[in-house]
Amino acid sequence: MTALTRPAYGPGRLSRLGRLIANAGIGTLLCTGPVTAVIALGWLARRSGHLSRDRFGAAEEAPGWLMGPREWQGRPSGRMARALGGLGANIRAGLMALTALLVWTLPFTVLWLGAWWAGWENSFNKGYEQAFVGPSVFFIGVFAAALVLPVLPLVFAHLAAEDRLSAAFELRRLRSVVAQAGWRVPALAVLVAALALPFAGARGLITTATAWAPQLETMPPEQLADLQGWITLALAALAFTSVWLTRSLAARIYTRAAARAAGLKPGLWDGTQAAEGAMPATPRSRVMASLWYAIAMAATLAFSFLILAGQFLDYAWWRWIFHPALTLPWAG
Repeated sequence: MTALTRPAYGPGRLSRLGRLIANAGIGTLLCTGPVTAVIALGWLARRSGHLSRDRFGAAEEAPGWLMGPREWQGRPSGRMARALGGLGANIRAGLMALTALLVWTLPFTVLWLGAWWAGWENSFNKGYEQAFVGPSVFFIGVFAAALVLPVLPLVFAHLAAEDRLSAAFELRRLRSVVAQAGWRVPALAVLVAALALPFAGARGLITTATAWAPQLETMPPEQLADLQGWITLALAALAFTSVWLTRSLAARIYTRAAARAAGLKPGLWDGTQAAEGAMPATPRSRVMASLWYAIAMAATLAFSFLILAGQFLDYAWWRWIFHPALTLPWAG
């Protein structure tokens, strides 16, 4: 008599698959608008923090979209906190994460926005002798972006793990995490640039739609509105899933790098979540750490070009600041 074998897809796997589909669906719907996208950003931050704290040994209940945890500080949660605590926590985490990301990115996105405006203004007024202003300002912004973008996913992960705004600006701790992350920093930068490519492609397809689909010009208004709705939904799904992927991967990279950094310099990490999961480590070569970061900076040039190309194909000022890979997972 043969022994019974376990089914390939048990209830646990089906349950996880169901939650995955539900989370993706809810996140996609929230990312169709800028206000509700803050809730999605908050959920992503809370999930990233939960992943890091769980690996540090501080297990806790996974974040939800609406309902809060069953217990808070060892006591049962109240009815209101249980019913709407998750939504409130997502809004709080989303506003905190958005604030931190804007502080880090505005120095170069504002330069990009100014360069874009200067270029169109110069073209309109035929001021050809000032034509160098727009490109010069843009390339200054590109250099500033190259300094910031490689560390931005790890900034988000550290902020999420510590759950406080000041964590996003702890430069010494972030520098030690980057050193321990090594080659994973440029790998993450390449992934971010690759996931930004479909957004630039979508802008091009939208702009040239009447050229390769002339029937759109004669389409009834209600059908055109339905098509625009489906396009917005598709871009929202792309925004949410791409940010979900990069934030989850960054949380895993951060967890290992922060634990090693805390083991190497315990005094620097006192009082943090990483200190609970500190592990032995050896100092990384500063030369190699600088080399990996330089490679990551080079990878951001492709990302900056994709944003520039997307904006000139289908421009709107807010896309310079609220690109999904920079701040808000919004379809735009």
